[in-house]
Amino acid sequence: MKYILIFVLLAGAFSFDYTDEQNDDPAPYLVYIKNQYSPCVGVLIHQQWVLAAAHCYLPSLKVKLGNFKKRVRDGTEQTIKSVQIIRYWNLTTDSSNHNLMLIKLSKPAVLNEKVQPMGLPTKSVPAGTKCIISGLDWSIKNNGKHPDLRQTFTAPLLSDKECQKTKQGKGNKNRICVKFLKSFNRIFVEAILAAVICKDKIQGIEVGNFLVGDIGVYTNIFNYIPWIQKIMSTR
Repeated sequence: MKYILIFVLLAGAFSFDYTDEQNDDPAPYLVYIKNQYSPCVGVLIHQQWVLAAAHCYLPSLKVKLGNFKKRVRDGTEQTIKSVQIIRYWNLTTDSSNHNLMLIKLSKPAVLNEKVQPMGLPTKSVPAGTKCIISGLDWSIKNNGKHPDLRQTFTAPLLSDKECQKTKQGKGNKNRICVKFLKSFNRIFVEAILAAVICKDKIQGIEVGNFLVGDIGVYTNIFNYIPWIQKIMSTR
C-alpha cells in the first residue's frame, strides 16, 4: 500500500501529455503481475521464468502475458499461475539493496508475436548508452484497475558517479541510473517505467521509490546473473 501513496504524491511532480493516438509499442517480453495493492510489471526471461522487483511479492501470484486489452482479443492472451517465487533478499538481511525476485510459472508460456523472452546481459553497459525504458500504461479509454498498453521510449544510461549522487543509488553498487528525457504526471509511474533494456538485454528492473527528479534508479541485473542462472537450473 505504501507504494500507491508514494506514486500519488509524485503525480504532481511529473507531467506527461497524452495524445489521442496511443500505440501499443512492441515489447513482447513484458508481463503484468496481478497484485491487489499496486500494479507490477515483470520481464519474461525464459518460457517458465519471470524477473521482477521483490516488492511485488505475494505468496501467490498470477502473471498475464500477450495482449492486455480487454475489449480486443487476438488469441495471444495468457494467464499463468506461479508455482515458486524466490526473492534474492531471502539470502540477506538488507532487502533494500537487493530488490529482485524470480517467478517460476506453473507451465511454459506459449510464445507468439506478443510473448517473447528477453535475454540476460552478458556484460555491463557503458554510460551514455541509449536504452529502452519499457512498461505498462493505461490507454485513454481504460478507466479500470489494470494497465492495457505497452509503452517504450529511449533514455541514456548515466555513469556510476552520477548514479551514486542520488539517494537511492548512493553507496549501492547494484544499481544503474537512467536520465528521462520526458516527464510524467502519472500515478503508478513504477509500472510505466518498469524495465531498462540495453542492446536487446534486460539491464535493469525498477526499485521501490525509484524516481529522483528526472533520474530513474534500477537494480543492475548483470550483478545478479550467477544467482539467476543457479535458481533457474536448480528449481
